[in-house]
Amino acid sequence: MTETKSFNPEQEHPARRYTVLLIEDDPHTVELLSYNLAEAGFDVLCSSDGVEALRMVRQHHVDAIICDVMIPMLDGFAFREEMARDPVLRDIAFVFLTAKTMAEDQIRGLRSGADEYITKPFDPSVLVTRVQIVLDRREKFARVSRIDPLTQLLNRQTLDTEVARELERIRRYPSVGSLVFLDIDNFKWVNDSFGHAEGDRVLRELAATLKQNSRSVDIVGRYGGEEFMAYFPETPETEALYVVRRMQQRFVTTVGPEARQMTFSAGVAEAPRDANELAALCARADSAMYAAKRQGKARALAWRPGIEDEG
Repeated sequence: MTETKSFNPEQEHPARRYTVLLIEDDPHTVELLSYNLAEAGFDVLCSSDGVEALRMVRQHHVDAIICDVMIPMLDGFAFREEMARDPVLRDIAFVFLTAKTMAEDQIRGLRSGADEYITKPFDPSVLVTRVQIVLDRREKFARVSRIDPLTQLLNRQTLDTEVARELERIRRYPSVGSLVFLDIDNFKWVNDSFGHAEGDRVLRELAATLKQNSRSVDIVGRYGGEEFMAYFPETPETEALYVVRRMQQRFVTTVGPEARQMTFSAGVAEAPRDANELAALCARADSAMYAAKRQGKARALAWRPGIEDEG
């Protein structure tokens, strides 16, 4: 049986800490940079050769890589090329740190997709600052391109990318995860009766409920219209249903002079049991969600064979 982490949606979200993988075979440089990165608040992983580093970056979450060019087994340029071929790894922030100062080397490094090319000797405090700037710049750009402006949750494109990445991890390193589709009940009635401004308020209220009751590792966003998606890593279907039903209880929003309570319906599909490809998993979670609507709305159902034909 696969061991899973307990799901506690009320846990406090920890402050964001970045993890840096330092790929360097000079012990003095490793010691100097590890100390300065740790002092600046980074978690640091170290590797002395390219093959080991490739294995580590596939097994651990890494936000940025600082890589020498002249390292054993797989040099820095070849290591960067391997990362660029991998859709899971290619977007990790990347900084070359090397004694290779020739213009053609710097051009090759930057054209490989590296964010920075820093030559030795170097000032460690300046290097750490440059890494921080790279990550801050990426964070700001990512927020603009990833976020739905109305709800401030992830947009559909980002949801698809992030969940596909999680499913790829499951295929490589067996685990479990649950995908949830959620749809606000009677939403057209809200827009038709009270206008789109009121509909937007309801959407923001649901977004806030989802965010407040999710963990920092969860992937939550607006899929389109009044439909939302969530992916809970290392979470089986039973735990996902528990969390979604708690969200339903905490979605306390009314509309109109009669203070009609708004609700949402949800469907859950578990990966890889129900499917391990994004399109198939989405289709099954969506089928379960519409079954929940047919069975009375304001409920959450897990996908099962034949649920599409149930009343």
